[in-house]
Amino acid sequence: MALRTDLKQQIISEIDGNKNYISVEIELQYQPDLIHLLREEINYTGQHFYYKSKDSKLEMCGIGYLLEARYSHLEHDDIYEYWQNIKEQLNTIKLHEEKHHLKFFGGFQFSEHSLTNEWKDYGMSHFVLPKYLVTKENGHYYLTYTDHGNKFDIDNIHEVISILETENEKIESSEPVVVDNKDIQSEEWKALVTKVVSQMNESVALQKVVLSRRRQIEFENHVNVEDALQRSLDSNESSYLLLFESGNSQFISQTPEQLCQIEDGKLYTNAIAGTILRTEDESKNDELKDELLNDSKNQFEHRYVVDSIIHDIQSFTKHIEYDKKPTILTNKHLYHLYTKIQADLLSENVLEIVNQLHPTPALGGFPKVEAIKFIEHEEFGTRGFYGAPLGYIDLENNGEFVVSIRSMLVNNHTATLYSGCGIVKDSEAISEFEETDLKFKPMLKALGVM
Repeated sequence: MALRTDLKQQIISEIDGNKNYISVEIELQYQPDLIHLLREEINYTGQHFYYKSKDSKLEMCGIGYLLEARYSHLEHDDIYEYWQNIKEQLNTIKLHEEKHHLKFFGGFQFSEHSLTNEWKDYGMSHFVLPKYLVTKENGHYYLTYTDHGNKFDIDNIHEVISILETENEKIESSEPVVVDNKDIQSEEWKALVTKVVSQMNESVALQKVVLSRRRQIEFENHVNVEDALQRSLDSNESSYLLLFESGNSQFISQTPEQLCQIEDGKLYTNAIAGTILRTEDESKNDELKDELLNDSKNQFEHRYVVDSIIHDIQSFTKHIEYDKKPTILTNKHLYHLYTKIQADLLSENVLEIVNQLHPTPALGGFPKVEAIKFIEHEEFGTRGFYGAPLGYIDLENNGEFVVSIRSMLVNNHTATLYSGCGIVKDSEAISEFEETDLKFKPMLKALGVM
């Protein structure tokens, strides 16, 4: 599909010479395979992102980072101001009747805990503006090309179009060869669970702490992240799926958990806490759901999460609505307790809201300050993007951020998997360890090792 001469002339006529950046968008008349696009390098190695919403209404793939806002500290307000400044310098042109779909994608690491070497390719705060963005939204597909005003050339989109139009051959992923598969500091982790439980029973100052742990898998060859994403898509999990590349590192998360969505002045968020394993026996599953809904430990944990979210959003919202009793959220392998929350916003700063909500007690603990202090002093290694907010802001300051659990960091031949669970005063180390094992499953399946 080459652009017609009259469309090129229309674009040229709409270019504003006073703007530093130009962003042109066309609607595609076919349904491209975005994983296929990711497989093509297009000279932008280490500069790709991918995002699919839980309901699959939004899917997008970014190629090439035209601009990067990258800071060594958690700079929520600076990132937001950076985006507002870019928008003022941006000339948007669209050859269709819908909105312009450009997105500013990225996120913040879990905390400013001293970084370990595996996260060196990412900033503590890290957002990117893609040069090429292919978006599927509500059944329609769009290609967005953005560039510096003095470098803008509409013919640059033809390379991407030619890839999108290429008929996709079914690629059979090769069987990965595992060289090593090990838990990191597993016995120390169990001892830490025992330690925090003892501390909770001695004092009410700390009532819940979420402890994360890691598993490292080394392969004979480079990890193929496109194959991993395709396996995740094929699993039909009711979850978000994202990839964020930087340098030699690739972060992947297949998470069921949304932090927040902001749309037309409304905040949508939810509480997910409390977990039980799902089986293949549906009659047994009915019993398990009843057990989860009536289990005091899981109900206690879930209530903390709901109360904390309500507390955190009160200062910048009004008319908060939420269910007083949790329902069941069903995933392929697990059931979770779930409460939907929504409110009218008093603030337009999406990232201020993200900062206030993160971390929820489902990822940090309660009380929040004491729990984070314990995690930063006692937990092994750095979480990086595990459990952290990742997502996007659009041109209307709408956006969505997820909590990136069920995740892994890939670097060349090695994948480091992350999982965690909430520890309360009646927790038991071995059962909590087994729960975190269950939470490794989505990434193990994505890697093709189970």
